Amino acid sequence: MTRLSLALLLGLALTIAACAGAAETIPPDVDLAVTMKDYRVELSADTVKAGTVKIGVKNAGGMEHSFELIKTDLPFDKLPLDSGAAKAKEDGLIKQVKIIGVGKVATLTADLAAGNYVVICNVAGHYQLGMRVALKVQ
Repeated sequence: MTRLSLALLLGLALTIAACAGAAETIPPDVDLAVTMKDYRVELSADTVKAGTVKIGVKNAGGMEHSFELIKTDLPFDKLPLDSGAAKAKEDGLIKQVKIIGVGKVATLTADLAAGNYVVICNVAGHYQLGMRVALKVQ
């Protein structure tokens, strides 16, 4: 490989890296940090205090994800399904971010009453593949 070819490849690699940009981070002042990974949802805590809750959601996966916060007494893995859409039904939906791009962060607040909640990604098929977790508000 010639020096010119190597220089062109290096330039291309640097251009691609610059266009990708740095991954965003969840602000440190959130009450609940949610990390969406491919087919997994992780919470910084499984219980939060009732009232106004600031939530930071990061997509640390390799594809777009969504964030749905649903108030329900159903187990986190037993939400009814809309089989035609390959999604969980969103009865009791409190807050939602429809699309969170790869490496992106969304921040939102929610006024939460005490009770049981479920955090899911409801992109078609993702709930069924494991993108769900229980959250308790006290």
